[in-house]
Amino acid sequence: MALTRIDRLVSGLLASLERDDDLGDEATKRCKRHVREIRAEADAVRVLVPVEPRPENETVPMVVDRGPGTVSQRGPEPDAFERRRERSESDDGE
Repeated sequence: MALTRIDRLVSGLLASLERDDDLGDEATKRCKRHVREIRAEADAVRVLVPVEPRPENETVPMVVDRGPGTVSQRGPEPDAFERRRERSESDDGE
C-alpha cells in the first residue's frame, strides 16, 4: 500500500534530518515538524481506508494483528491450514 511507502520515506527523512549538519537548528526543527505532519496526515488516511480482510483464501482463517494505524496479516491460522490441507489430500486420494 502506498501509505506504507510514505511511512518508510518519512522515517528515512526524519533519520537523515537527525544526521544533517548543513541545516541550522531552527531549520531542522521546522523540517522535522513538517515531516511529522506528513506522517500524521498519512496515518489519518490509513484509518479511513477500508482494509480488505482476506482477498484470497477466504475459507482459511487468518492470523491478523491490529495496532494503532496498522493491520498485519501473519498468514493462515496453523490449525485451520492443516485441516484444509488434510481435506484436500483426502479428496485427491479418493
